[in-house]
This record gives sequence, C-alpha cells and structure tokens, in this order.
Amino acid sequence: MMVDGRNSMAGAAQADLTDRLGRDRVVLGEMARKLCGFDPSSRDGPVAVVRPCSAEQVEHVVRIGRLRHLPVEVRGHLPALLPDDLRDAIVLDSSGLCRPPTVDISRRVVTVGAGIDLAIADRAARQARLCLRTLPGTFAGESVGALLSAGDPGELGLGNGSLLSDVVSAQVVTGSARVLRLGASDLFGQPPWLADGVPQPLPLLLGAEGRMAVLCEVTLRLHRTPHVSWSQVDFTANRPQLLAILSAARTVVSMQLCDTVLVQEHQGQGHLAVRAVTWRGADELVRVCAQVQDVLKQHGIQLPAFVAEDPRTRLGQAPMPQVRQPATRAATLDLRVAWPDVSAVLDVVDALAAEGGPLLGRRWSLGMDFMRLQCTLPGTRADLHPLVQRISLIADAGALPISSGARLRTVSRERMAAPAKILLAALARAWDPDAVLSPKGGFP
Repeated sequence: MMVDGRNSMAGAAQADLTDRLGRDRVVLGEMARKLCGFDPSSRDGPVAVVRPCSAEQVEHVVRIGRLRHLPVEVRGHLPALLPDDLRDAIVLDSSGLCRPPTVDISRRVVTVGAGIDLAIADRAARQARLCLRTLPGTFAGESVGALLSAGDPGELGLGNGSLLSDVVSAQVVTGSARVLRLGASDLFGQPPWLADGVPQPLPLLLGAEGRMAVLCEVTLRLHRTPHVSWSQVDFTANRPQLLAILSAARTVVSMQLCDTVLVQEHQGQGHLAVRAVTWRGADELVRVCAQVQDVLKQHGIQLPAFVAEDPRTRLGQAPMPQVRQPATRAATLDLRVAWPDVSAVLDVVDALAAEGGPLLGRRWSLGMDFMRLQCTLPGTRADLHPLVQRISLIADAGALPISSGARLRTVSRERMAAPAKILLAALARAWDPDAVLSPKGGFP
C-alpha cells in the first residue's frame, strides 16, 4: 500500500488506522482531500478520513490520535464548511455508525446509531404508533449524530419543541478513549436532565461538535403520532411580505395549531409550507386547518386547501412527502434566532449577503421560542463569504451559529458568562486531557 504521509507521524497513523479499521474504512490521499473540500492535487489536507462502524472502532481512532499526537476532528457529513480546520488532522466521519433503530414501546424510546438518517428512525417509531418530536425538513441524509452534535433543533415539528430536549441517553467515546453510557435519567423515573442530583454531563456534550466526546449511539424519547395536514403556497420574497408571514406563523404556532412552518426564499421567490396538527382525530383536524387559514388571511396570506397526510405515512409504511427542497446542496450557514431579534438579524444578513453576492437561498423554520435560519452560500469557498468572515456582526444582532465549526465557535464563547466558560474548560480537561478532540486547547 502506498502511504500518502506528509511526515513520518502521519504515515505511521495512516498505517495504524488501516490495520485497525481495514482499508474499506480509511480514505487517504487525493480522495481524502476531495472529501474534505481541499484541492485534490495539493499537498494540504487531512491525514486520513476514517468511517468507523462501532464505538470500539471509534475508540481505536482516538487512541491512535493520542499516540501519534494528531487531532481527531469529528464530522457528520463532508465536505466541511471550514475545510482549513481539517488540515493535518484525522477526520472521523460519523456517518458509518449505523446501528439500526430499536424501539422500546413500553418506555417510548428509540435507540439508534449516530450515523442513521433521522427519517429512518422516525419511520421505525411510527410503526409502533409513535414518532419523533422533530425532523430535518429536507430529509437530505441528515443523520442523528450530525444534528445532535451540532446542536441543531431540526425543522419539522419544531413548534412543539426541539429534538435536543428528547435525548434520554447516549453512548460516547471520550477524548481519553473511554467508552461510556451517559444519561438514561428515565431509569430513575425522571424526564431528561432532571435526575434529582444525579450528574448529567450529556447536555453539555450536545452541540459540542465532537469535542470532549464522540456520539456513537443515542436514545431518543418518542411521542404519540398526531393527525396532520399540509398546505403550501408561493409568494414574492420581499421584506414586507416575509415579515408578515413570520408574524402570522408565530401566531399559529403559539396557538398550537401548527407544529411546522417552513419559509424558503430563492432568487426573489418564496415558498411557504404549513403543517396543521392535532391529536384529537381527523374531525378536529378539519377545524384546526380552517383556523390556520383564517389567521393567515388576516395577515394577507391566502392559503390553499390543506391536504391530509397519507395514512400509510402516519403508520411508517411510506416515507413522508418532502416539502420543496433547496435547489442545491451547497454549503450552508445555520443560525438560531430569537423572535425579538428577527428584524435586526435580517438587516445584517441582507447587508452581508449583498457584499458577497446574492445567496443561493434562505430557509426559515419556526418554533415556539426561536427560529432556525439556514443561508445557502454561493461559491466554492463558502468559508470566505462575508456571512462567515464577519459572523460576529450577526451575533451582535442576536443570532448564534448552529454547527458553527472551530473558528465560528469563538463567537459563541465570547458571549458566554464566565462561570460557563470555567465549567466547560474544566470538563474539557477532564474528558480530553490531551486535547485530541479539542485541538489547541479549545472547548465547546
């Protein structure tokens, strides 16, 4: 085997990884650089891209990183928004952690590998007349681990709360190469995070992007399957119309008439998708849909008739119909925005987008307390776009990045209270003493 090492340490690490995981789970050379977003013909890039399939293999990867003094960067999907962070690192692609969903009906939970598409876990739960609280809105291969490690709340069902609040337990591998099971507070008869004094470090790991520990398996709480109907309409994507739609959407979400409102903008055109929901039966759903139409009509938005979800979809026998997807899978910048800050964030995003050329698209998903804003960035080097380079201006307006990456995460840390910084720094030293998962002493 030809070893594509830039130095003896990298070459030794590549040999160790191939020996432990097998050639089919280790990518080297030009293909590794291409996967991570580097020029395949250059010599800059990752040491290797590995795709372990179990916690034991993740443990081997972390041990090799410690032994060879190389950082291990965890990613749920590639290429990365900030490829420079992967230079001279072992890139751990968590998409290979594919334990099939296992539903426990008595406890109303599902246990699934971090690399499994969240929609697959939801379909398995629906076959037991249960479902997940929220899902990624586009079903574009978003895995459980990629969402939770990035602190992403999901999109479908966000009006009823975030997926993050339903994490019951997780199997993780720490930076010191220890396999641990964290959480499981329901075993004590308590909801997540309320364990009567029992330490719960798992909440601090969610959104940490693989720092301190790598998520391998996750147990999520399930909920009763509701009756739902969809209505979708196109609109002209100007600022007054967008703000009117956001105002109307907040009203129907706060009235608990809808659990999903998605707004997509692309080249001056907009698309609104609304999902009305009830647990009281099909007859009640008809009344809920009429109420939603009345509220939006008061804001000048004429929704067409709702279309009920296919019963086979509700029972997990068919995939959920996809709402309109973005036209491209280009790099995105995801933001969490509180409702009072919408106008200010919109102004800053528009100004920065104008500097770097028009965005390929913008997508809003609306929840009870906050919304998720996804900006699709143009160009091959999205990390050089003004929205990324000057992310601090967006944070000053009230938004914080989701899945922010090493450099963008600094913006979040600067706005943390001193006690929180001290706590996270201490936790990082305890879980990752050699800074294998938190290179250069960084912490979530």
